[in-house]
Amino acid sequence: MKNYFLIIFTIFSVFTAQAEEESKTKDRIGPGKAVIAANEKEGFKLSEKAKNNLNITVKEVNSAIVTVPKKSIISFLDFYSAYRLRDGWYRAVEIEPNFEGDKATFSSNQFKAGDKVVIENSGLLRVVELDVFGPEADACVD
Repeated sequence: MKNYFLIIFTIFSVFTAQAEEESKTKDRIGPGKAVIAANEKEGFKLSEKAKNNLNITVKEVNSAIVTVPKKSIISFLDFYSAYRLRDGWYRAVEIEPNFEGDKATFSSNQFKAGDKVVIENSGLLRVVELDVFGPEADACVD
């Protein structure tokens, strides 16, 4: 009898914790919030107010080789990423940059003509991404 109680209690605890986590994420996304939409495939969309408050600056990608300020590259453990803006969605894209002075140059098939790359305050986008997706945000697009 004790074992059945423990099994039921454990299952209930897992489902309750999972529901609470989903509820927290949903509370952070939507109309009137800084992040108005998010999904793991596309990334996240910011409200106009959030974009202004974060002072995000972007540059249009016009060729296969992209040059950005070194400070706009995000590093985590053993990989680097840059934030892509496509159709209003911000998404971290893993890159292999070459650094020269205060510039970083990279090419990636995840960027196409017309996309934009974040060149200022990308670190703030990383904070937003971690807040919205949690630790899973470390699995950026290759």
